[in-house]
Amino acid sequence: RPGSVSVSWLGWQIDTSVPVVLLVLLTLLILLGVTMRVARWFAAIPRRWREGRAEKQRRTGYMALIDGLSAVAAGDGAKARRNAERADSLLRDPPLTMLLSAQAAQLAGDASSAKRHFTQMLDRKETAFLGLRGLLTQALKEGDRAAELDYARRAHAINPQAEWLTATLFDLEAREGQWGAAEATLAAGQKAGAFSGGEARRKKAVLLLERARAAGESSDGLKLAYQAFQADPGFPAAAAHYARALMARGKAKKATAALIDCWRVDTHPDLAQAWMELLPDAGDPLARVRHAEKLLACRPDAAAGHLLLGEVALDASLWGQARTHLTAAAETKPSARAYRLLARLEEAEGTDPLAIRDWLAKAAEAPGEPVWSCRQCGTAAPSWSALCPACGGFDSLAWVDPAASRLPAVMTNEATAE
Repeated sequence: RPGSVSVSWLGWQIDTSVPVVLLVLLTLLILLGVTMRVARWFAAIPRRWREGRAEKQRRTGYMALIDGLSAVAAGDGAKARRNAERADSLLRDPPLTMLLSAQAAQLAGDASSAKRHFTQMLDRKETAFLGLRGLLTQALKEGDRAAELDYARRAHAINPQAEWLTATLFDLEAREGQWGAAEATLAAGQKAGAFSGGEARRKKAVLLLERARAAGESSDGLKLAYQAFQADPGFPAAAAHYARALMARGKAKKATAALIDCWRVDTHPDLAQAWMELLPDAGDPLARVRHAEKLLACRPDAAAGHLLLGEVALDASLWGQARTHLTAAAETKPSARAYRLLARLEEAEGTDPLAIRDWLAKAAEAPGEPVWSCRQCGTAAPSWSALCPACGGFDSLAWVDPAASRLPAVMTNEATAE
């Protein structure tokens, strides 16, 4: 479309065509755009310099953070602390560096500084759990039982799915004798998978048994004793307590059934003792023999049953029956007690003085009688209890040979020395 353009301005007169005007305008626009881009580039130089410096500082800070965490893993407290201070000054991001600073203080043995850093972490939602975990670890090291339980409960409220935390909280509550709270934690932990089925049943049985003992001879005591027995029918302490609670109410038939059910699983001497307590006429030696025969009939292969029957037969002067069962007990499971009873039998019969000496010699060389011993500290206990009387371990007492019971204590001492 041909046309012309005429411009008159300040004494100037310009006559040209429309295409030339358009070309000039386009050239001016391009020059303006290039000029603006160059101007912006020069104006952004200080900002780019600041950003580059900040990025370099951030990279250096992260490297210091990584080096610090590596030092913590390696147990180098001095290096961890240096890197923690450097990372904190470079990153200026407390959530990233507080944990490293706290762990570095722990490695350096600075408990107060570690507590301060962990406590500061409680103020932020994203670091509160880590702070409580650190404070819990510190309290466990110091043996502050009240603080341990408080931190464990607060941390569990934040993260109830943490299996290690659930197990720790349960152990702390049990050690404090808070059986009801421990039972609730156990139930929650079982749902979260912190405890296996068999482990949970055993722990529940122990907790219920302790609650039954605390309840005494009340109706609640009997109910709790029954629940403990049902939770783990093979638990001798629960079966014996339940049977005695039933006998106190004149329910001999149920008490007999409970003891037999447990005896078929575990022929523990405590069950044999509870069984003999069921006998109404405990002063009749022959009645005691007949009563012991019933228990042995439930597990004819049990050395504990033969030992019990042999002893009561000896008390009843039934020499032949006593010899049969004491010999069976000694052959099935040699023990000093079985040999001593055989020596007593020889003395009662008075037929072979040399045999007495032989049996006593065997008793001196025989393995010692099993004892209740803590699996954690190796301390022997006179009877079973939910808590070790020495270290307070929950359900840590096991019925073991004396030689085996000393092993954990030796291992513990060696580990402490190292």
